[in-house]
Amino acid sequence: MTSPSGDRAVAILCHYFPPLNSSGAKRMEALSAYFAEWGEEVVVISTTKSGTVADLSETPPPGVTLLEVDPLGRLRPSRASSAVSASSPASAVGQTTGQKLKAFVMRLLGQLPDPRLSFALAMASPFLAAEVKEVLRRSRVAIGTAPPWPVLLAAVIAKRRFRVPVVLDYRDNFSNCHEMPGGKFAKRLELTVDRFLARRADLVVTISDPMTDYYGRMSSGTVTVMNGFDARRMTAARAAAPYVADREGPAIVRYLGVVTPGRIPHALLAALEELVAEGVASSRDVQFEFYGDALVLQEHLAGRPNDLRDMFRFLAPVPYDVALQKIVTADWLLFVEHAVPPRPGEEASAAGILPTKMFEYASSGRPILADVAANTLMGGFIRAAGDMHVVGNDPASFRRALTSPMFARPPECAVSEAVQAASREHQSRKYLDVISRFR
Repeated sequence: MTSPSGDRAVAILCHYFPPLNSSGAKRMEALSAYFAEWGEEVVVISTTKSGTVADLSETPPPGVTLLEVDPLGRLRPSRASSAVSASSPASAVGQTTGQKLKAFVMRLLGQLPDPRLSFALAMASPFLAAEVKEVLRRSRVAIGTAPPWPVLLAAVIAKRRFRVPVVLDYRDNFSNCHEMPGGKFAKRLELTVDRFLARRADLVVTISDPMTDYYGRMSSGTVTVMNGFDARRMTAARAAAPYVADREGPAIVRYLGVVTPGRIPHALLAALEELVAEGVASSRDVQFEFYGDALVLQEHLAGRPNDLRDMFRFLAPVPYDVALQKIVTADWLLFVEHAVPPRPGEEASAAGILPTKMFEYASSGRPILADVAANTLMGGFIRAAGDMHVVGNDPASFRRALTSPMFARPPECAVSEAVQAASREHQSRKYLDVISRFR
């Protein structure tokens, strides 16, 4: 394929990318798809994944070349395995020895000991595949996206080895990240490494203005290109699985994705516990469905009354298009962030997060139960997205919603202009304009 820039490609270095099924893959998946559709040659250089530890159910975008490399830099495509279980990802409560060891290491050294460091080192490897070297030598720009942070290091190494301009793309803060563990020593070490990387970028791109302000203090050029939603796939999901209001059974509230300690809906649970104790609500009235790893929530609920726990179902993650259908057919969608307040120094990270899930929910036409403070960037966005959405971090807000006559079968929400402007197509066009300086 000949790009508008001649034979100069756009290289994207990443870990999260199809066939991996992860919300972290959606930004670069959409970016690469639109770039290719608009005539750019796009080559994605990614890590080899094993189907025994990952859900490899997605398909790379058409027109995009995918090169997956092993720790030595040799081409090795990811392979799905029949050993992957289709059952719930967290059927047992409690940490394994390996998980406990990982938690200890992360408390001590933070994110730095990352298994994806081998991907960064592969960019300097004498065994790096000839196809990868050829692409990086003729690319007009290489975009390295994080998390995980070693991809940023991979991009910096590629810049030095192949003399290619580098854009570092931050979907979350690396340093001072409010969702990642680590003591003071680990946080200082991460900040030192992050500054080293950002200062070597030709451009830094982040997903929100607070993050841009943060990285603007480390880099000479920083711009914002938000996350967003895939309007085409959302439209297709609504056509394939229209919402059915005229049905029997409880209200269905759905959460799609991983539950971290910062995503436990404390205010909502407090309201539910009150209503269960009063005999006002039960599993016959409402069911909460969680698709993805929700072990921390299961552990949190372990000591709660049976009548409360009976309201919750924990299910395996599903392919992306199926996930969108789950979103558009839910009565309500649950959104949670900031359940754990940020520590000093992590305020910019907490303020700046605008996850893909928020845009997908807001574009679905279904109302949102958002257990997040209304005065945050996320809370303000969801409130502005529609009057039906419930936003707050006090139990009273959710009690009112849960006891409302329309809770069981709420009407469809109009999708606001602000949400429509956050489509992946719109943001990809902005991204392409941003990197047009590299020719």
